Amino acid sequence: MMSNHSIAGLALCATLLGTGLTSAFAADETLRSLAEKNNIYVGAILNSQWFNGGLPGNYEQIHKTQFNIVVAENEMKFDATEPSEGRFSYGNGDKMVKYAKANGMRVRGHALAWHSQVPNWVNNYKNDKQKLLKVLKNHIENVVGHWKGQIDEWDVVNEAISNNEPQWRSYSVWYQGIGPEFIDSAFVWTHAVDPDAELCYNDYNLEQGINSKAKAGFLLEQVKRWVANGIPIHCVGSQTHVEDTTTDKHFIGSPDSLRSLAKELAKLNVKLKITELDIGFKSGINVSKSDLERQGQTFRQYLDIVLEEPNVDTYLIWGVSDRWSWLGGLNRQQGLIYDESLNPKPAFDSILVRLQTYEPPQDTAGKDSTKKDSTANDSTDAIKTFANMSSLSMHLSDRTLFITGATDAKVEVFDMQGRPVFSAKNVKGSVNLKVADGLYVVRIRDGSKSLMQRISIK
Repeated sequence: MMSNHSIAGLALCATLLGTGLTSAFAADETLRSLAEKNNIYVGAILNSQWFNGGLPGNYEQIHKTQFNIVVAENEMKFDATEPSEGRFSYGNGDKMVKYAKANGMRVRGHALAWHSQVPNWVNNYKNDKQKLLKVLKNHIENVVGHWKGQIDEWDVVNEAISNNEPQWRSYSVWYQGIGPEFIDSAFVWTHAVDPDAELCYNDYNLEQGINSKAKAGFLLEQVKRWVANGIPIHCVGSQTHVEDTTTDKHFIGSPDSLRSLAKELAKLNVKLKITELDIGFKSGINVSKSDLERQGQTFRQYLDIVLEEPNVDTYLIWGVSDRWSWLGGLNRQQGLIYDESLNPKPAFDSILVRLQTYEPPQDTAGKDSTKKDSTANDSTDAIKTFANMSSLSMHLSDRTLFITGATDAKVEVFDMQGRPVFSAKNVKGSVNLKVADGLYVVRIRDGSKSLMQRISIK
């Protein structure tokens, strides 16, 4: 699934990698370019303000540069696409699809059947099962048909499981008027219209365990039934809206629990996708630098699931900047990877460095390993390339990093999991790296210039 950049045979010496092994990173590498190298999708929603031209220009520039999959925040939901019965509105959705295709992005459709954001006219038929079935079928056939071949995957059913105990959500208009069979029908109808689209069930709190009393445990039993009955379900979307509680466990929800769900779904030949990720702090508290670094580590732990589990391919964040985020409605704050001024946060760094440093296991099971191993490049040529691209260069002797081409550089060192371990500001020529022996990634920033390089210290 992922490209193979082996570090077998690495000689640990105090040097830039490298002499003996190069894995140099171009100054303009992005989340998108690194995701594509690893054969995964990393993305973010287009916030609703984007559709009306209400965001600054650098928002869109960041979005199309850093991400390779996109979904609309609200603009493809039922109330947006069929605000009155039989009258469909596709303008905003068309705008996003056009944007995605122009920028080579994968497109998610969200969402066809959901208890929320249903226009009031639908409730007129909640006591007429046959009419309500026709309403849902007509909506799916028109909306999916309109974007047939352009939407790569659909959230067919969204949040149909109760949050209080593992059972179907009883106050959904679809459940009240039709019963749980509306779910089976929605998948069958969607597949009939667009048999090439991947079809997902999407829900939240799936990272809170797979036991029988947890939402994910209940869902697993339903997926087993759907698969056994030939219902065309291809994926489960885990929204993964996680909260930092500032307790010893820090976060509600567990990457390990979500990984366990992925493994169980793999047995059913069903994918898991992280579809709406954010990691927020309670509103009103002061968020410290260490809090943001811990947040970044948790973003990285969820990314590891996508990198390491063969049936997980999508890592999609529910927003770009903290300035435009739905989290205020949940009494949360600062849950995204860019701050309110569209500057990258430690979470961005953790994701970027983890994508750069991920080393997939050796191919021992006949998996595709046709991608070239860039670690065979000549180190001298690689380092020259960086110097030419950014006018920055670096040289490591023992633990002293020498920098040329910078006036006042900021030096940051990350471990191989993307966690910050050292930093220094206003470095004019050299800095002593106060880190333990091991492999690291160094980033130098000087104004708009940036250079990253993997190093080994012993």
